[in-house]
Amino acid sequence: MRDVSFNSVDYAKTQLLPLVDELMACADQDGAYDQLIYFGNIKDGLISAADSVDIIEVFFNLSAANFMNFDYSQKISILLDKLLEKSELLAESQNASEEGYH
Repeated sequence: MRDVSFNSVDYAKTQLLPLVDELMACADQDGAYDQLIYFGNIKDGLISAADSVDIIEVFFNLSAANFMNFDYSQKISILLDKLLEKSELLAESQNASEEGYH
């Protein structure tokens, strides 16, 4: 059952944004500027998100990260896995059944 008090934008900004920042710092250290730009765009999307529709767009871009042919370091791969896991929790919360609500 969907938690009506759950705010997807707040969740994304508090749970996903710190991981994106950490991921970007690692990409910068690795000199992986293509990754830095890609995740910078995701960060911008999170920061500017005003509603769940904006979050869905960020989620799609984040989900595509595994298909960008980036050569991720081990640390970035681990961070990306954590980020995707938290994103999945967000997606599941948005798709939760609303049965029982009138």
